[in-house]
Amino acid sequence: MSKDNIILPQHKANPDDPPVKPPPHGPHGPMPGPNFLGLEGRIAIVQAQVFLLAMIMIAQLWLITDALYELLSGRTAILGWLALASGIIFVVALLVTFWPKRRIEGL
Repeated sequence: MSKDNIILPQHKANPDDPPVKPPPHGPHGPMPGPNFLGLEGRIAIVQAQVFLLAMIMIAQLWLITDALYELLSGRTAILGWLALASGIIFVVALLVTFWPKRRIEGL
């Protein structure tokens, strides 16, 4: 048996990746996939998400600064309320991030 008849297995960078299918071909070459970026109003929704998340990040930074000031001043009575507010704002940030995408793509 010669070396030319031996078939070596192909190595994959990540064996858990699903198989990649080539795009469908039309009469003039590959056909484009779904255009989620071109959906009506998508750019406005993404811009609003970025703006809201920036405001939420500023509020989180303010809460952390206030909590650290209260902790270092020895006034720990309000720390629980600040942690609760921070948790609520975190949940709102998750909603802002994931909810509009589900509504647009129909998931």
